[in-house]
Amino acid sequence: MEPTTTEIPALLQALQLFALVVFFAGTFHIVRLFVAHRAAMAKWDPDRKILLDQFTAMERGALYFLNWPALATFLVLGGWMLYLRPAMLKQPFIHVLLGYTALLIAYHLSNHQLQGRLQRGEMRWSAWQIGLWAQGATLLLFVLVLLLIFRDRMGWVWGSAGLLIVGAVVMLMLGRMRRSAPETPKDA
Repeated sequence: MEPTTTEIPALLQALQLFALVVFFAGTFHIVRLFVAHRAAMAKWDPDRKILLDQFTAMERGALYFLNWPALATFLVLGGWMLYLRPAMLKQPFIHVLLGYTALLIAYHLSNHQLQGRLQRGEMRWSAWQIGLWAQGATLLLFVLVLLLIFRDRMGWVWGSAGLLIVGAVVMLMLGRMRRSAPETPKDA
């Protein structure tokens, strides 16, 4: 049975959503690996070397065989949908979504740089600071869900203000968590 033109965009949307889910799953996985990798840097040899080698291999696998393919698939399918329906580019929501996509790409490239610094042993952030960075993926996913649910109900001004408020609340909560956390050694 030949798919009709109305079915193709729904299929593309489903595949793009799946690629986005895989990308976020990989991102959540890799940033938690970064936290464990940084904590392993404070261990003594031979445990340290074994753990660092293992984390480096796991991070490389997650980046090159999970995150990059999922992000590329997400972007290609999104471009394909815009090619099929160029009128979507006139909608303000798509402009916001394209800006959000740029943030996703920037976050992913930053994770790639973090992995390189961890692999070379040049990471200056503590495990707690990397854990704070890991919350960025949670915030990005939360923002995406809000954008998709309220896309027709809020303007970009209210959306931006809401995102700033959510970001401020998250930072306050993380600050309180930091103050209540037990002290860790400086090189942990």
